[in-house]
Parts: sequence; C-alpha cells; structure tokens
Amino acid sequence: NQQICRGYTAAMATPMAAEGNGKGNEAENMTSKDYYFDSYSHFGIHEEMLKDHVRTDSYRKAIARNQCHIKDKVVLDIGCGTGILSLFCAQAGAKAVYALECSEIAEHAKQIVKDNGFADVVHVIKGKVEEIDLPVDKVDVIVSEWMGYFLFYESMLDTVIFARDKWLSEGG
Repeated sequence: NQQICRGYTAAMATPMAAEGNGKGNEAENMTSKDYYFDSYSHFGIHEEMLKDHVRTDSYRKAIARNQCHIKDKVVLDIGCGTGILSLFCAQAGAKAVYALECSEIAEHAKQIVKDNGFADVVHVIKGKVEEIDLPVDKVDVIVSEWMGYFLFYESMLDTVIFARDKWLSEGG
C-alpha cells in the first residue's frame, strides 16, 4: 500500500482509545454532542477512514484535478480530523488552509501537518465552526467530508452551510 502523505501509516498505528481523552470523571456530565465529538478524538475512526483507499484516493484525485480552483487560494477545511484534505489542498498549491476540528484529534493533526512539511500553509484550529473566529474575513474554497456513515452519523451539512454563509467569498 502506498503512503498518501508522510506520517499517516505510522501515526495511525498508535491506538488512542487506550489513552482516553483526559477528562477523568467528566463523562458523567457529557452531552450527546460531547460524546459525538469525543468519538472523533480517537485514532480508530480516522484510521478506518484513511485505510479506505478508494475513498481517500477519490478525495485526493478530486482536489488534484481541481487544482486550478485551489492554487493560491485560501481554503477552509471543516471537520479536518487528521488533516488529510488540508494536506491535499496544500499539495495543490493553496495559499493558506484553515483546518477546523472540534475534537482532540486536532492536536495530532497539527503534528501530522508539521511532519508533512506544511505547517506554514495549514493552520489547524480547534473549536466549533459556529463558535470560532478565523484570522481572515473570507475564504475562497470550502472542503469538508461532511456526509458520514450512510449520510446520517456526522450530518454536518448545517455546519457547512453556516460556514459558507459566514466566510465564503462571492464566487467561491
């Protein structure tokens, strides 16, 4: 199997589930949204998605084939996870990529971006789309793998629409 970006094979081999999320007894106070975001804090779900080579390579090809819409543009990646789509956009020549992630996996995404040599282009921001401020007023492109399992589990369409209305430049 061919590595897509440095850091993925090695990084995905580390089981995060055994480490927990560092919240101790806070699990008693977690809401359903907290459980949802916490489920993305562990490598297992990201490893599963990344190992789906047809899926991952389809995203890579789509971004590469649309390089003319990404090169020298400001890109927003919503729900970046480990940052794979952000890295593909950086490889396609994006001027800047703002990679938003609400779960704890954002810390690992920062390291993966750095390990792949794109820390000067990809900026990982931890937080909810509806609650954060970007360091720019507008973006030219929005990318997101928002569909989830059978179009239901993630159901991030509302979040993508919110980001579009707030940050997407006219003609973006």
